[in-house]
Amino acid sequence: MQLPLRLRSLFPCALLAAACGSPSLYEGTFELLPPVTTRESLVWVDPARDEVVFVLPKGDSVTTRRVEIGDGDETVVAWSAATRDRKSVLALTIPASAKEEDVDEQLHRLAADGKGKPVTYDVQAPFTSVALSPDHRRAVLYFGGDGSSEQLHNANQIAIVDLGGKGVENVTLNGFGGTLKSVEFPGQIVEGEEAPVVIGGVAHDIAAFLADSEVVLMDLDDPALDQVAIPLGADIGFAPKTTLLRPGNDLFSDPALFVLSAQGSEVGMLTLVAEGDGTGFTAQISLIPVGQASSDFIYYDSASVPYLITVDNQTGALVFTDIRTQGGFSVALGNAAQKLFLRDIDDGGVLAKQAVAWAPGGTQLSTLDLGGIEDSLGRKPKHLKIETGIDQLVVLDNDRVLIGSGNKLYVVAFPEEQVTPLSSQVPYDPHGSALVGDRLLLGTAGQQWVSTVDLQTLNPESMLLDDFIGAFHYLPGPDRIVVTHDDPAGHLTVVDPADPSRSTSHVHWGFLLQGVLDQE
Repeated sequence: MQLPLRLRSLFPCALLAAACGSPSLYEGTFELLPPVTTRESLVWVDPARDEVVFVLPKGDSVTTRRVEIGDGDETVVAWSAATRDRKSVLALTIPASAKEEDVDEQLHRLAADGKGKPVTYDVQAPFTSVALSPDHRRAVLYFGGDGSSEQLHNANQIAIVDLGGKGVENVTLNGFGGTLKSVEFPGQIVEGEEAPVVIGGVAHDIAAFLADSEVVLMDLDDPALDQVAIPLGADIGFAPKTTLLRPGNDLFSDPALFVLSAQGSEVGMLTLVAEGDGTGFTAQISLIPVGQASSDFIYYDSASVPYLITVDNQTGALVFTDIRTQGGFSVALGNAAQKLFLRDIDDGGVLAKQAVAWAPGGTQLSTLDLGGIEDSLGRKPKHLKIETGIDQLVVLDNDRVLIGSGNKLYVVAFPEEQVTPLSSQVPYDPHGSALVGDRLLLGTAGQQWVSTVDLQTLNPESMLLDDFIGAFHYLPGPDRIVVTHDDPAGHLTVVDPADPSRSTSHVHWGFLLQGVLDQE
């Protein structure tokens, strides 16, 4: 996750000084970081005061709670982020200026409601990015592709934070000179569940660190933080983009980590095997040819063959490769394809898989049933037409996707092969949405409308707001849509998603000034 570092100027100091009569307290501008969303609250960070501001809607009122972190004038809050379970907020404090000495960089973890004492971790560097593990156990802080504003920094330094306790490990990656770009947790598929990678009968919690033409693997459960660095071919321009872990099973006994390159026609395959002495693991490297290019991939086990399925975005085809022999075949889709995902289907009372492929700018979704694919080489894909083209696609659940296309939204129901267009006066951003049961909640920055769609009846309802949307949020705790509006004092509208109307909504203003104007 690349974190927002740009501060948004919200209030000129002259107005604050006039309001409270204490100009020295409010030198400069009143600046807040963009809000993050937890289960219960919207959370702003006030860097000038080293405060985290929690705004909690309840009924027809909101509660504001300010929590101090950092070390007064000597530190400033660099960024904030919600944890994946949205039960906590993370905020990093760094020295307020390069002239500050003996001031430590610290990560603070606060409860979603702002209550209780924050947990503080000494992380030793002003990191600019954070990767959160899907099992909710850890945060890995790193510099990422944007580097740092520091005069000199270690580009491969990381901090591994235990989100369930108070521990932190500060580590430098072992590698071949590549600069760390991103961090992934391959194998962790189900949110909130641990997914150890079993290698030679021993469980490992593996993180993958993607750098220039190399990948570093680390066992985060190993007290020694054992690392395995794998070069993937700087001479052929292999640039790791993302990873995919296939656990070992009867078809292929060892776990395999696949690495997609940002360019080229090969996928890296790292077969993970135990070290001879049983103390760790290593990787056996191979490069799999997958057509002219590969833009996405997934693994799929048929009854007898362990396949790697890749999208050849140059030819618009799915390429099936037997990872044991590297032999395979391709299925032409007949239209553009760049992205791929699998969904569950009922195939005559048997649970099976279906591949769905699409491309930004394309006009069709392609579906291909995978049951018995190894014995059905002539199988043809089906297509769902998107008349005005695909700008953006969001997977809502196993059976439905939401597509943004200009001034239209399309709800696609795969079981019925139904495409329902929803027309609007202005474009909607499908990423500005939330799915709650069969209710689709919509709101797009720059618009004045909040909409809900009953996905059973596909009946939309919309309500007009008094002001333009700055950002759209859904809080599952109170089950409320919260729309922020650009205003220096804090301005939001709270909407009941089950009954979105002006009469049931509440508007609040000035909450960001609570606890500020009365400071001495």
